[in-house]
Amino acid sequence: MKFYLNSALLWFWLLTLPGLADTFLMKDGTEIMGNMLKQDSTSYVVEIQFAKGIKDERVIAKSDVVSIVREKPDVVAFEIIADLFPAPDGLTATQYEQRIHAVEKFLIEHRTSLKYKVAKEMLVTLKSEASEILAGAVKLDGKIIPAAEYRANAYEIDARIGAASIKRMIDDARYLEALREFSKFERDFRNTASYDGQVPMIKQVIGVYIAGINQSLSNYDERVKDRQFGLEQMSSADRNQTIHAIEQETMALENRFQAQKAAKIGWVTPHPFHKLSLVETLAYGKRELARLETAKKATVGDGGKAYRDALQLIREGGNKAEVTAAISAAKSAGVSLRYLENLQVAAKDAGLKP
Repeated sequence: MKFYLNSALLWFWLLTLPGLADTFLMKDGTEIMGNMLKQDSTSYVVEIQFAKGIKDERVIAKSDVVSIVREKPDVVAFEIIADLFPAPDGLTATQYEQRIHAVEKFLIEHRTSLKYKVAKEMLVTLKSEASEILAGAVKLDGKIIPAAEYRANAYEIDARIGAASIKRMIDDARYLEALREFSKFERDFRNTASYDGQVPMIKQVIGVYIAGINQSLSNYDERVKDRQFGLEQMSSADRNQTIHAIEQETMALENRFQAQKAAKIGWVTPHPFHKLSLVETLAYGKRELARLETAKKATVGDGGKAYRDALQLIREGGNKAEVTAAISAAKSAGVSLRYLENLQVAAKDAGLKP
């Protein structure tokens, strides 16, 4: 199961520590937080981060500053690893190792930190959980489910893990990612309680998402006009360079759009300056919303129970005819192919290949 963030992105994030933030207490009572880049006899040059990826430099007169509170390196470093604990549901053993390495790095580099004991306790828990995950357990709702229990209920548990992952995406306002993940989730877990619980939330997300797309479409001509006006204000050299960059971006956007359409990705990536992607997203979103509004709940049984019953029968030594019927019932209950293959492998290993 891969219901988690891309591990390469996570690892990059772990290795990208922010600079130390200093707090400048000003004579007027205000506070300015930023990274001091340099100073001279009369002023400080401070880098201030206004938002993620948005920074600016500001010159502060020393005569306006009452005092400076320097942030300690171990405090900054601990804030990074604090976000890694407790580990969320659905992580792999490899992802646990990444978190363990980050905490170990803190412990090596900040032995005298007041947070050392807390980090040590975090490490013990992470290593304990990682050991169980490596042995086949999974984490769900903050609790470790032992390997044997997981194998017996894999279909239902994976559905719950997937649903929780989608909810985290929605909570983080990663709507496109959540909608794409739901499409895959629906194919695998259509007939589960987890799916039923997801539908109302996904309908709300689609409504919000396409409302934003519709707004973007209504302003499309105005944006294009504003961009053209901006081009006309540029010098000839700058205008030609910018036009070339726009042409390159337009080509890249069109290529991406066509590639996603060819790959039958329903939720294509929209862009404010690629009208087709906006039109396609709005149309697809409306179709999906209508489909979910009118879809009837399947009446073919509980997929999780059907999977669990079939696996239990195999483990208890049911005869070939019984096992064949149980696997067929799981298929009828909507259990997806890869889980049916798990049952078939288990039956084969037990000498009961259906």
